[in-house]
Parts: sequence; C-alpha cells; structure tokens
Amino acid sequence: MGKRTARKGARPAPLSAGRVRAGWPGPAGTRIRLARVRDTDAADTLLDMAGVRLMPALRSAIETGTSASVLLAGLGGTTKTFFETAVLAFITQPMPESMSGISLPLVAVAQDEKVVGVLAVTAPGTIIEKALEHGYEPHRALTMGVAVAKVHGLAVAETARGQGLAAALLNRSWQVYEQLGFLVLYGSYDTERDLGAFYSRCGYTVLDPGQGFSLAPIDIPFGIHAGPNECVFTRWRRRR
Repeated sequence: MGKRTARKGARPAPLSAGRVRAGWPGPAGTRIRLARVRDTDAADTLLDMAGVRLMPALRSAIETGTSASVLLAGLGGTTKTFFETAVLAFITQPMPESMSGISLPLVAVAQDEKVVGVLAVTAPGTIIEKALEHGYEPHRALTMGVAVAKVHGLAVAETARGQGLAAALLNRSWQVYEQLGFLVLYGSYDTERDLGAFYSRCGYTVLDPGQGFSLAPIDIPFGIHAGPNECVFTRWRRRR
C-alpha cells in the first residue's frame, strides 16, 4: 500500500491547550512553546533588542502561570464558547489581568532549555484605549481583544538567527489566533529596521511608511495610525 500523504492545502489539526503549553518541534532542534516563569528574564533580554519588553501585567501572568488563560480555555471549544469565556473574564477581572488572558507569549528554546527566540502577541491596547475614548464601557472595549491582536515584540538571539525561528514563532501564533476566530493580527516596526520582506514572507501585508489601516471591515469605527517612520503590517483572516 502506498504511503499516505497530507492533502495539499489541508487545514492543520486543531490545537489544544496542552499542545501550546508543551510546544512543537521548531527549526534547528528547538522547541516552540508557551513561555514559563523561568523564561521571563531571558525573554525580556531578547525583546530589549527589538526596543520593547514584556508588559508588566503579562510578565506577572507568566510568572503565575495565568498568561494566555482565556486563549487556552478557548482552544478546547468553539469560537462561540471562546467568546463567552472571554466576556466573562472581561466582566469579572481587572483590565490588566483580562488583557493578559488574551495575550500569547511564545518562546523558542534550545535542547538545553535556553531561550533563543521570543514572540509576545498582546491584546490591542491602542484599540481598547480608543474604544474607551469613544465612550465604550470597559468590558465592551475589551471585547475588541477577541477580534484583534497585536504583535508586540519578536526577537531571536544573534547565535540562532538565519534558521527560521522568527517565522516559526509567527506562524504558530497565527495558528492559535486563527483557530479562535480572530480577524486580524497587526504590528509595526521602525522603517530603519527594514523588515518588510520578512513579514511579507510570513503572510503579512506590509503597508507604506506612515500608512495606517481601517477597522471598518470588522465594524470597529476607527483604525490604527502610523508615524512617518513607522511601517504597519497586518494579516487578516480569510473569509470562508
């Protein structure tokens, strides 16, 4: 009998919370998994190279084992049950804790568990702030965090570059958010860093310097702006 091969274009198997915690094999013998308490210092050191650090509430959540809690709970159900779980968290928890629950800190670790890559995808703070300015109630503003997420920071150790770690981290994060029904992931970088080709290869649309984007396609009555020396990149969920 011939060897069975995966159908071209087939969707990957659904993720579970256990898979995200334990991780996946990554490039060059690494493993990509949810960040743990012992990873925080190394993650911050790497992110510092990208000009950011872990947000304090997210770092605290990693240290207490509660980061991505709402995302992980949602992976076991449907997009409807994920939304219901998220709304309950938004109503019952303080805003920083709620935002950490829908944020995803991933690391790439070598065989000795040394962190060689890190990606922090967070709740869209700018969008939530704009919603509050538009008069949204806090829990309603937070619901925008179940449709939109932001690539807050991505960094790879110099000794581990050129092996596809950054792309692997981005692709795994997209798999999580797409399964949960998120509509768009976005981020930005300074033009002097010249990262457009990289993000394009990873499936993102890179906008011109200073160009923002509208959220009207998902019924949010404002958008994201960019500074003159800032490039925004977006990846929208395909309509089915």
